[in-house]
Amino acid sequence: MSKVTKEAIFEATQAVLMEKGYEKARLADVARKLTITPAALYKHFANRDALFQEMDEDWLLHVDAPILAASERAPEQDRVQALHDWLWLLSTRRQQSFADAPEMLAFYKYELGKHDSLIEPRLKEFASAVEKIMAWDTFRQQRGQTVMQTFTYFYHPFFAGRWDDNFFKTIFETTWQEMLPVVQQGLTQQPEE
Repeated sequence: MSKVTKEAIFEATQAVLMEKGYEKARLADVARKLTITPAALYKHFANRDALFQEMDEDWLLHVDAPILAASERAPEQDRVQALHDWLWLLSTRRQQSFADAPEMLAFYKYELGKHDSLIEPRLKEFASAVEKIMAWDTFRQQRGQTVMQTFTYFYHPFFAGRWDDNFFKTIFETTWQEMLPVVQQGLTQQPEE
């Protein structure tokens, strides 16, 4: 029997989740997909919840990794536009990823409902990305947090059901215009928007 990778386990777990839903999915179903015994799967994960939680974290990391990688410090004259474009990337990447994997979205929302502490680390990562793009260094990423809290509607999974609205981009741009004075604060050159 060949060694089973975590990647293969997560792919099988996602497939089982899509077929059966979280409530009916069992470790034995995942093991069957991998053509291994349930005991072999227990060597990797103590129980079903541990497997599903780690699979969910891995999935979300794959969703958000390109977004976080795109947060580069911009030259001062480009910072406002760079932040706008990064926030739009975040919005559209999550919109598409969540639409492509509704079962994963449902499980992620379920996990957030059980463990609201899951949102804080990602919010901090996003706030840090904002601070990096804008070359801010505020206490506890205060300005970055403010920006991310303002744009919660566009990336938080609890709002995903509303993202297919024809006015999604318009609402985003309106929110951006409202946030612009905060974003431009402290810049020597304030570009026209």
